[in-house]
Amino acid sequence: MKTQLSMKTTFLSLSIVASRCRALSIRKVCQRCNPSLAYNIHPSNKSSHGNVLLLRNIHLHPLGKTSALGMERSENSVTGPVYQVESGTREDFPVVQLYTKEGCTLCDKVSNVLRSVREECPHSLDAIDITDLDKTEFYDKYKWDIPVLHINGKYWTKHKLDVKEAVDALTRATNGEFEEQRGEPNAAVMEKRMTDRKNNQSY
Repeated sequence: MKTQLSMKTTFLSLSIVASRCRALSIRKVCQRCNPSLAYNIHPSNKSSHGNVLLLRNIHLHPLGKTSALGMERSENSVTGPVYQVESGTREDFPVVQLYTKEGCTLCDKVSNVLRSVREECPHSLDAIDITDLDKTEFYDKYKWDIPVLHINGKYWTKHKLDVKEAVDALTRATNGEFEEQRGEPNAAVMEKRMTDRKNNQSY
């Protein structure tokens, strides 16, 4: 009886500590974000023609909904155009797809690199939120590896990007020379391999 009471007391204490830590974490996140904004206008995003392009707010709101996948979903999806080419038509220039989700700081860094080469290498940037209910295919593949980048629907790179890499790839894409790169991540395949390995070791 004493042992059971001690275990219950320990469990309750741990639960209280966990709840306090979670509440503190949420307060810190809430101080950094404004979930009421769906879009932000970035002052550095004015072109020489005075155009202002809309950038999506991608800060994570901590009180997101949980999907059937068991992951936290944001109140607002970040799927959609981040910016468009400023002259000509969209079809005349490469379109970069950024696989991302709200709160992805590495995605912010990659997006900033791409934004910095817009004048040298005109292109459009689309965000694709892998946590959208209709994007489960991309969630299954990329959930461990965002940001993941495609050019015109072809796999390009993941995790990080520098200016030279961006200019090289976008120049090749503009000239019609970009080819799908090797090393596209696939978390679903990796998870299956890990499960199979564990099952084989248990025999």
